[in-house]
Amino acid sequence: MVVNHNIPALISYNAVSRTNNALQKSIQKLSTGLRINSAADDAAGLAISEKMRAQIRGLDRAVANSQDGISMIQTAEGALNETHSILQRMRELSVQAANDTLTQQDRGYIQLEIDQLREEITRIGNTTQFNKKKLLNGDAAVLWSSDNLKTKAIINGGLRQIDQFGQKNAIEGNYNIKIKAEAGQSEVKKSDIFKIKHKDVLMNVSTNKANGVDSVKTDNLPAGTYNIDAFTAVPAGNKAVLTGQYGFDPKPVGKQVLVGTATIVNGGNAGTIGDSKYYAGKTLTFRMGSSEATITLDAGTTDTQADLATAIQGKLTGLGGLWADVTVTQTGGKFTLTKPDTVGVLEEQKIQATNTDAQSIFGTGSSEWTAHASNTLKLDQQLGVTVNAPSKNANVLLEVTDVNTAAKSITMKVTANAIDAKGVTSTKTQEVTLTEGTDISVLGDLLGDDKVKLTLKANMTDTFKKGNKLVYNIASGVDADISVKVKGTANSKWEQSWGKITDDEVTYGLKADDVKNKELHFKNFYLNSKNGKVYEGDIVLSTNNNKMEGTAAGKPLASFEVGFVGQVARSDVKLRDLDKFWDAQGRFMLKDAQTLTLTQGDGKQAKVTLYANDTLGDVARKLNEAIGTGLGQSAYVDNAGNFAVFVNKDGGEGSESVAGTFVIRSVIPGATGKLSFAGDEDLVKALSLNVIQNSKESDYSVDITDAHTGKVVVSGAKTTGNKLIGTLHSNIDVEFDAMAGIIAKWDYAKKQYVYDSSNDYRTVLHLADNTTVFQIGANEGEDMGINIGDMRAHALGLNEVLVTDRESAARSITVIDNALDRVSTQRAKLGAYQNRLEHTINNLTVAGENMTAAESRIRDTDMAKEMMNFTKLNIMLQAGNAMLAQANQLPQNVLSLIR
Repeated sequence: MVVNHNIPALISYNAVSRTNNALQKSIQKLSTGLRINSAADDAAGLAISEKMRAQIRGLDRAVANSQDGISMIQTAEGALNETHSILQRMRELSVQAANDTLTQQDRGYIQLEIDQLREEITRIGNTTQFNKKKLLNGDAAVLWSSDNLKTKAIINGGLRQIDQFGQKNAIEGNYNIKIKAEAGQSEVKKSDIFKIKHKDVLMNVSTNKANGVDSVKTDNLPAGTYNIDAFTAVPAGNKAVLTGQYGFDPKPVGKQVLVGTATIVNGGNAGTIGDSKYYAGKTLTFRMGSSEATITLDAGTTDTQADLATAIQGKLTGLGGLWADVTVTQTGGKFTLTKPDTVGVLEEQKIQATNTDAQSIFGTGSSEWTAHASNTLKLDQQLGVTVNAPSKNANVLLEVTDVNTAAKSITMKVTANAIDAKGVTSTKTQEVTLTEGTDISVLGDLLGDDKVKLTLKANMTDTFKKGNKLVYNIASGVDADISVKVKGTANSKWEQSWGKITDDEVTYGLKADDVKNKELHFKNFYLNSKNGKVYEGDIVLSTNNNKMEGTAAGKPLASFEVGFVGQVARSDVKLRDLDKFWDAQGRFMLKDAQTLTLTQGDGKQAKVTLYANDTLGDVARKLNEAIGTGLGQSAYVDNAGNFAVFVNKDGGEGSESVAGTFVIRSVIPGATGKLSFAGDEDLVKALSLNVIQNSKESDYSVDITDAHTGKVVVSGAKTTGNKLIGTLHSNIDVEFDAMAGIIAKWDYAKKQYVYDSSNDYRTVLHLADNTTVFQIGANEGEDMGINIGDMRAHALGLNEVLVTDRESAARSITVIDNALDRVSTQRAKLGAYQNRLEHTINNLTVAGENMTAAESRIRDTDMAKEMMNFTKLNIMLQAGNAMLAQANQLPQNVLSLIR
């Protein structure tokens, strides 16, 4: 028995300590619920547990990711639901617009709504976001750029691809696109023929501002062309020039009668027979009526026809009588016999070659000359008009109002419009009675005393009839230093036409310095010689400060054409003077300005505003600007003035062959360049445009290479139109310039655009994959990509939706159907993605549950078992403590030995 070491106590203590440690671990397990609270508890188990915990947490996050993905998809799909609704409304409107119960104006209102709906689709595509990520503009799939604004990538999905080994990669980078074109054909439209509605409409007006004339206007002029020229010569002022007459008596009084013409049989020189001339010694017998003439040609007669004519003339003159005054001439083998008829009794007669010699020269079949009475005595040959240095220029109308055969007199109404050298006008009317053989002065107070005298010639009273008319021009040289002459020719297509409007030029003497900055009125009478209708017309020249000057040959001051109602219009006619711009009720459709909207096949628009005072030429200019600048087509041609042409003359080449029409061209081949017009129904109908050359798409051959390595990606791809559909990548459509590789030039001879497609066109496209990828697993590579394409209007092809006319509206139905199909396809994909993610969530949940159970078995405490162990340890601890207490009492036993 020892007291230094209490071995039993040590044994008890160690046992209690071990029990206490085990009890502490048991308490820790029971309090934490974990079997492994530190690596010391189970090193291998801890490693396995932590790996499982990573998987479990990854699976839980993947479930959350999938749920977030569903939220994103639902956001995109919800937006597309509204896009679908908009497209359905657009289709409904297109079907409505395709019905011809609507007017152009109605369709214009429908187009306004369609335009707004199209913009809203684009706005939805641009603004639909999830956590700041744009979903429907293509950025959720691909980021792209190009070197040309006209080169566009239309995104249908991402570039990410998964091969048969599950490897994921993206076809992205920079691509050189080389395009070889075969030019198609652009559309050409033609308008209705524009005709004049009002009289006194001027066309083809030309004024010489440098020579003093700013503008010209007219009133009540006959339809036709007019020229006004200035001459240096001053009018003599001593004659009245007849410029028109109507009606005359056919009574023959002293005239030259053309007897006839025949062609000689032996033309040229007849040659000689022996030593004698061919005509020498010939005896020729001619008969005229009952009179016969026989002549023998002298031996000296030569071979020429002129000498033969002279010989016959001499012989006939020598016969006297009826043959004495017959003259014989020849020109180019034709013999003409002329006989003066002084008694007025010569009727139709014949001169006939009756004997063998005469017939051998003139022939039996062409040896007759027929006499024609030519009763061409005119009124001015029966009425004498004399002028003596008048003080003013005047245009005078004489009208026979009464004829008195018993008194041998006629009564005439005399009307004169006068203008002096300074441009001051005045008018005079008086009635006078003329007696045969007696002079009478008229217009003395207008033109000066005794300036104009009228004389009715003897035995001429019964020649005049009531209603006969004469027009004279009187030119004055008083104070004048130039003469201005007006000459006109009636339009042969005018129903009142009679050829020349003036038989001679109407002349005015003017003082050049005194007619500056004035309105000069040249009031003239124009007389239709066919029906006696008189036009009292007025030509008004507005002069400027430049001096009128003339030349010996005449210097032009102005020229113009006066149109008639129904005449085909020229380019300088105003819209207010055209029949097409007035309705049956007399309403002028441009009383208020009207706007036309031009829409190009690619959706670009330009507007043209028309006013009442616009000319057809102005309209052509505005259309050219709208198509060239507004629609951007001038970038493709050097000559941008031929998009819209007004045709002034018939007979041009090709499309410009009909006068009075607009020819409206696009330079861009195919559907992209097609032009449509929208506006007021009546205005569009006034244009009445129809297609005379249909558009045809260009064909293209496309090569694509990697811009950095030169590796060929696509070779010789063929496309009709300017879109590569899925060629570079199944999710990428490439749209390029519709004029790629095509140079347009104007062919002046053919009057059309011709194309040179010999040059290659190059453009560069940059693509960067930005596919939306969801991490749907706990480990690397456990993901899914979704394709969300560009759902904006242009990508859906809605820029082509146009309902301003029936044909375009019908075409728009198909275009919208295609857009509906694309949106439906995209929504179907999104729905499929959502359903997949829901299954993914279910799968991940189950996997997480099982993994958690497995990890729990490794790391969690079996509470019942541990309670058993805890109870055991508690008992052991109590027992150990009791034994330790007993062991601690053992050294006390040594004290008992001391007792």
